[in-house]
Amino acid sequence: MAGRLRTIDARTLADAVLEPPGYAVKDLLVQGLHILAGAPKTGKSWLALWLCQQVAGGEKVWGYPTQQGTVLYLCLEDGYHRLQDRLLDITEDPSENLYLATHAGTLADGLAGQIETFVREHGRVSLIVIDTLQKVRETCTDNTYARDYADLARLKELADRCKTTVLLVHHLRKQYDSDPLNRVSGTAGMSGAADGTFILQREDRSSNYGTLFCTGRDIESKELKLQFDPMSHIWECREDEETARSADEEVIGIVIDWLHDEKQFEGTASELLEILHDALPCELRPNILSRWLNKHKGMLKANGVSYTLRRTRDSRTIRLSCDGNDANDDISWSGAASKIPSPSSQPSQAAALPGVSHQRPGRGRCPRLCPEKASQGRCGRDAAKPGSAGSPVSNWAGLHGANRKR
Repeated sequence: MAGRLRTIDARTLADAVLEPPGYAVKDLLVQGLHILAGAPKTGKSWLALWLCQQVAGGEKVWGYPTQQGTVLYLCLEDGYHRLQDRLLDITEDPSENLYLATHAGTLADGLAGQIETFVREHGRVSLIVIDTLQKVRETCTDNTYARDYADLARLKELADRCKTTVLLVHHLRKQYDSDPLNRVSGTAGMSGAADGTFILQREDRSSNYGTLFCTGRDIESKELKLQFDPMSHIWECREDEETARSADEEVIGIVIDWLHDEKQFEGTASELLEILHDALPCELRPNILSRWLNKHKGMLKANGVSYTLRRTRDSRTIRLSCDGNDANDDISWSGAASKIPSPSSQPSQAAALPGVSHQRPGRGRCPRLCPEKASQGRCGRDAAKPGSAGSPVSNWAGLHGANRKR
């Protein structure tokens, strides 16, 4: 019989300072279970191997930071000769953090134990790639939703136990669907059990141009325009390499800049918004600012800022202090600190705001996005340049990005 439910009240959860989930590739591959699907011979295995090399070496993936660590690539459809050729095609300096295997158990025959042993022996494992999913599933005529969901739920539990990112390389159905995310082979139980789904689709069979459709519970949905280089066998991003930081990261950057001068703050989110009002390129509600501070406490800590939250009878009090020992003293996150007035001279408008607004009283609109990039959270070429005359503090494409999937 199951034990009692373990519950937490909403207020306690809201006030809790939780560690953010880990990631292999920030804003793309977060800790959990993900699917990378594509048609046969699309180049998804080339992409998977390159992702492994980038994460193992701590190199960026299309401008997105990676969490360097040990990487395990289970390449179950190839031998070591082909793997060697491919590895030397994509890099001249293979990482010693990347481990490869061409044979593994199945879900019913020891795969979980093999992976858990590997994690125990190698410490922090940032990424595990299983190429392909079908190779670790039992051959069965039961192709129901329940079976698909159960198989992936076991891999999801494995990823959570090992506190790592697991990426499954998988195939697409032959039937056409206007939504590429509906073409994952199998039932909806596949995508339902996974934390994220990535669909690699070429423009046509002979084209080197393609799109990576990305969606997930903890990332913003986006479409990355890619180009396959037949010489290096690397999928390169056709967008500008410098991607726009999301709105929340920009706001936290402004807070960091200000604290490097002011050293400390103690008060409510509303009071902090009063102080920062003129430096922010958009209107925020206090609860949004509180949420962003909690979400990015790792970013605050990395820049020498400590963050604590305590509740009094009437309010939630934020305490921020800067010890000046960050590793980025020569970096200005926003260039906006000089625009922040002293607390006594700043009128408050934050408390009356209905939410996040893209128009500030007395200021211009946030930079306009190119239509084709608006859904990707990227700034178009005609957006105002950060620091240019009449432009807002920085690139605010993240405010206009696609909805976060839950």
